[in-house]
Amino acid sequence: AEIDDTVKLLTSNLEKIAEHGQRADGIVRSMLDHSRGGSGERREVDLNALVDEALNLAYHGARAQDQSFNITMEREFDKALRPIEVVPQDVTRVFLNLIGNGFYAAAKRSREGANGYRPVLRVLTRDLGDAVEVRIRDNGTGISPEIRDKLFQPFVTTKPTGEGTGLGLSISYEIVTQQHGGSIAVDSEIGSFTEFRVVLPRRGNGTGAESRI
Repeated sequence: AEIDDTVKLLTSNLEKIAEHGQRADGIVRSMLDHSRGGSGERREVDLNALVDEALNLAYHGARAQDQSFNITMEREFDKALRPIEVVPQDVTRVFLNLIGNGFYAAAKRSREGANGYRPVLRVLTRDLGDAVEVRIRDNGTGISPEIRDKLFQPFVTTKPTGEGTGLGLSISYEIVTQQHGGSIAVDSEIGSFTEFRVVLPRRGNGTGAESRI
């Protein structure tokens, strides 16, 4: 009877685990579906203006959460950048996520009391001809190599429990690669910096609603 009870308990636990897994999977899929297409039209935009707007939004958002938050923002925008065709809401969402992560890493290093440390976030845009490059670099805590290799997978996060869903970068990856046919990569060094490099083709050739997952 005792074995029967144990089996029942294990079965019940497994059912709960499967149920939570399915629920999480459903949430991710609906978020990815949203990021892939239904949320907006492609149109030509000034990417410098879009990145600048994301910087301002992210900064005011961070200040609203923490009055003491402060960071130097360095903009190195390519003045000759020609308009690029994207889904503006979704690309803004990518930059908000990357900038927000940079702010988080810099604020964390600042709190850890690094001597003479000055938080800086640098954003660079460059016209590559048939594509546009955006680099977002913070001088924060950095990301360990083992996390860096799986950073764009769902539910991977460097933040403490309750502070991050681990979905921001996986959704950003989908928007850039699947929806816009571009690429996103990360370079980082612990205790020194993290830099994201996003490349968007001038004419989007993403796979639309097709799913890679």
